[in-house]
Amino acid sequence: MGVVYRAYHAQLERECAVKVLQALGTDSDATARFRREAQSIARMRHPNVLNVFDFGEYEGTPYMIVEYIPGGSLAPRVKNGPLDRGAALAYLRGIGDALDYAHKHGIVHRDVKPANVLLGPEDNPILADFGLAKLMESSSIKSLTGVTTGTPAYMAPEQVAGSQVGPASDRYSLAVMAYEMLTGTLPFEEGGVLEVLYAQVHKQPAVPSMIDHSLPPAVDSVILRGMAKDPAARWERCKDFIGALEIALSPAATAAEKTIAFTPPAPQAPKPAPVPRRARAAADLTAVMAADAAAGPIRGPDPTLPHPVIAWGGFAVPGLAKPRRSRRRIAVVLGVVVLILLVVAAAAAYLLSPPSLTLSSFAVKPGDPLTVSADHLPPYQQADIVLSPYLFPLLADAFGNATRQIEVPSDIDAGDHTLKICWGQSCPLSTTLHVQATSSLATPSPSPLVSASASPAISVSPTAGIVPGRTQITVIGSNFTPDKTAVIYVVERGNPTPVSSATTGPTGSFSRTFMLPAKTSPGAAAITACDAVSHCGSALISIA
Repeated sequence: MGVVYRAYHAQLERECAVKVLQALGTDSDATARFRREAQSIARMRHPNVLNVFDFGEYEGTPYMIVEYIPGGSLAPRVKNGPLDRGAALAYLRGIGDALDYAHKHGIVHRDVKPANVLLGPEDNPILADFGLAKLMESSSIKSLTGVTTGTPAYMAPEQVAGSQVGPASDRYSLAVMAYEMLTGTLPFEEGGVLEVLYAQVHKQPAVPSMIDHSLPPAVDSVILRGMAKDPAARWERCKDFIGALEIALSPAATAAEKTIAFTPPAPQAPKPAPVPRRARAAADLTAVMAADAAAGPIRGPDPTLPHPVIAWGGFAVPGLAKPRRSRRRIAVVLGVVVLILLVVAAAAAYLLSPPSLTLSSFAVKPGDPLTVSADHLPPYQQADIVLSPYLFPLLADAFGNATRQIEVPSDIDAGDHTLKICWGQSCPLSTTLHVQATSSLATPSPSPLVSASASPAISVSPTAGIVPGRTQITVIGSNFTPDKTAVIYVVERGNPTPVSSATTGPTGSFSRTFMLPAKTSPGAAAITACDAVSHCGSALISIA
């Protein structure tokens, strides 16, 4: 946000730091806004807030004189891996106290990150640069264009989208810092700035316990609530967030998750002493019968009766032979078990199959319809079809199957392109799509001013933090067909919309400044310029 000088204040007889805000506008509105913000910041007095001694202007450039902290910032320690949990809680508690104090006085930081946390003599955290992000507007994003991580990695979704920013945005950034301190990694850090900004709004991070398995599952719910996409669903105070995190990390909470309490059984009454039984008479115990010839021999089962019986002594009694077990019932049970095992095996084979990607055609022309199919995705997974720089949303069904028909962009270059399907923080599916040149495209004749082998290219400034209807965009093109009209489009999810035009000079170059229509949707998009013979150049942008 500017340049910081170490200085000695002669009147106060102490070392201090002078922060020169070079990127702040010099108009009267910017100067008045700087004075209001500086006065609010200077009134704060808290042990975890950097003191502001004075502020002013020198030759039209505003500056602040602030407390000098020799211990450096927290950023190098966080980048070295997970912090000790006790130290992480101590840092977070101090930062949270500073934010709660500022929010109580109506001040929002807007740029909470480890680089803005200075370490005092006793390793106590001191939060700096309060309100400067508001003064500098979107300069923090512009300065990080092309960098993998940085301020966008800590920005709340509403801040990325250009919506109302309040205390909940600072609490979101604090939750991201807690995630980084405990796991050693950021929630979203893969890809460039545009990918990180897109993930902050549309994607969910991996739960902390999946990255560090020693973290209790209770930590997941505490941090993910702090990183909720809806500001109203987050913790109401930093103090509440830190308190819940401290409880989740405590050994007692971890032991409680692994202990199962059983209710002790109720005491039983003593069993009564056995009562001696009366001796039974011999006649009650044994019956001895003499063989009676008149009774006749013992015969086997009578085949005329429905149940086996034994005829003895002229009386029919139930047969003593055991009934045979039904072989048919056993066969049916075995068949059902085998069928269940086959179904389970087939389901496991389907679920464990790796995701796959197929196209209706691997060789297309600009403007052709193309059907993209994927299977074995996570059920109901929201993904994106990426044909850089174009994005097309894709949604899987309950079985992990997804199909989407897209139109090959009319301004895509001929040649091989990589089509990917991305979700989470990776793009596990990819294939090569060959785009053939259309016969209607005329080949420009070589010009002494433009190389025949050079490809059209454009540069866009700025590329991030663009507010439709407010931010001026400058597009500079080169290597286009000389003395032709180039139409400039904004491309959102593969749909181009013309927004301006320019005439190429004799060298095939142009420069054009314009604003995007107010109805342009926030998120990742592209600026594309095409001349009369369909020579095009593109550049990615981020719309707030």
